Amino acid sequence: MKKVLFFMPDNPLKKNAGNRTRALSMLSYFKSRNFEIDFISEYFTGRWNETDIKAFEQSGLANNTYVIKKKPSKKNILFYLIFYKLPNFFYQNRAWFFPLQFPELVTMRFKRAFNKILKNNDYDYIFINYASWATLVDGNHLTEKPVTIIDTHDFITAQLQKKVNIGQSFKEEIRRISLFDIALAISVEEQYIFSQFCKNRVALAPMMLDKPENHHPAEEKTFDLIYVASDNVHNKKSANWFFKEVYPLLPGNIQICIIGQINEHLSIKAPNIIAINFAEDLSTYYQKAKVALCPMLTGTGTKIKVVEALSYGLPIVCNSRGVDGLIDKTNNGCLVSDNPVEFGNNIMKLLTDKSEYKKQAENAQAAFNTNYEKERCYKNLDTIFGIV
Repeated sequence: MKKVLFFMPDNPLKKNAGNRTRALSMLSYFKSRNFEIDFISEYFTGRWNETDIKAFEQSGLANNTYVIKKKPSKKNILFYLIFYKLPNFFYQNRAWFFPLQFPELVTMRFKRAFNKILKNNDYDYIFINYASWATLVDGNHLTEKPVTIIDTHDFITAQLQKKVNIGQSFKEEIRRISLFDIALAISVEEQYIFSQFCKNRVALAPMMLDKPENHHPAEEKTFDLIYVASDNVHNKKSANWFFKEVYPLLPGNIQICIIGQINEHLSIKAPNIIAINFAEDLSTYYQKAKVALCPMLTGTGTKIKVVEALSYGLPIVCNSRGVDGLIDKTNNGCLVSDNPVEFGNNIMKLLTDKSEYKKQAENAQAAFNTNYEKERCYKNLDTIFGIV
């Protein structure tokens, strides 16, 4: 039985963001292939509590669970300042004369705890999520024997381009990704970029989801539109654009279901809008919707909500950023426009033209079955992990 150490700073069971769904799908893959899994997370980053930890332990996703605090308690403020804050400042800013222009999230305290686990175990694979945590393996002799893998999730420099020196940030991101034996890219764009500069193997590992069962026919749909979004800065900007520029152009009787923390930032209230801050199971809502919305003006990487909608055979109306990361850019079930009027027209076309709706629904289902269906993606991962 192969053994993997899987590090993810967030709690994968809190399925309220695409990055957590991604980590959950990777853990499920390892479990399906009978890996022994040691799961490590960071207490404050993942906003863990004792109930969360217990729930994760009982989920069966890992054989052993370690939730580590990257910093000590502040009860003894002198101890906190002398033995954590001051030395960690110099550790995380050891290049402070020449700033890296890239996020460093690993603390001395966390890396010591991480290494303690490594010393007590023999792993075949070490799996790290995010380049911002890559220094867990940087110069670490304890990670030399196992195969090291990074799941990049996103092109971080592109996310930070207005805050950092792009050249320095990109150079550091490539350096960190290159520390690993294998880098996994969730989108074709990121695979292309990273493979051009990294000397290690860069493999495409698209988002993978189960194929839902029992698709409801269109006449049984309750919602005309479904919009699923967390409250990150890109979603807030895009939601504001949609409700300011597009929503006023739509008939008032169109039923819209909005799911996710984005609701906390929307001021619009109307009888035709159903707001649900959190849904444990999105399946029920996708099954009841005719068309999925993905207004995205900024951001990088594959939009998980787009792949989710494709899995239910839902046509999608989105901006050009909405198809970022998709393997097929055309005939994929998405109607794309950055113009508010055209965006609204695309919605109405799908809601009023049965033949167009059928065509796009079939395209959506085919795109999912070919590129993102779980078992098909599992076979691609098997080649990466040497499973015959």
